[in-house]
Amino acid sequence: MQYMRKIATALVVAALVLGGGTAARAEDDAPTSDDTALQEYLDSLSPQERAEFVETQLPATTDVVVGGQQPADITAVRSLLAARASGLSVTPSATGCWSQRWTWAPRAAAGNTLYTYYHVGHWCASGSSVTSARIADSGGETSTPGWSYEGVTGSGKGVVSNEGRSYTRHKFVLKVGGITLQSPTPCARVKGRASGTSSADSVCGIS
Repeated sequence: MQYMRKIATALVVAALVLGGGTAARAEDDAPTSDDTALQEYLDSLSPQERAEFVETQLPATTDVVVGGQQPADITAVRSLLAARASGLSVTPSATGCWSQRWTWAPRAAAGNTLYTYYHVGHWCASGSSVTSARIADSGGETSTPGWSYEGVTGSGKGVVSNEGRSYTRHKFVLKVGGITLQSPTPCARVKGRASGTSSADSVCGIS
């Protein structure tokens, strides 16, 4: 079963629409040179063009979607069947290996999806202890003209605080007329638990 939640970002600010301001930068946003190029491009537009560009081309919110918990070996399948027989979704100590896919989809203020990226975490547990972690899959795509996906630029995996953690860093580029205006590098991290469940965030790293 999937659920969705929205996370506000700091990329679109009123100053960009009203003029005279600069774009706020979060931890994983584009470098300063991109911010300068974006501001110069916005300054070259009419107020109407500027407002339309900010409304349709820059991230305003991010939808996060989680896929179903997936047993990745026969031991996990048996653990899941035992849990269901007891009326539970997972056991407190779900022995075996598991995977779960999380997807991030930044949207512009107008509601259009700009790009998406996903990360599938894979981890194994024995009893109440997580024993290993790896990246099962990852990727991305773009949905709005002007944006392109450059691929995964960093990754990591390991067991930290009894969680099977893994992450990937993805790079996207927004170009207009051959000029790079933004090149965000967001991260997708999945943290698997001994129960077979997981959580996710946008931290770049496993610690």
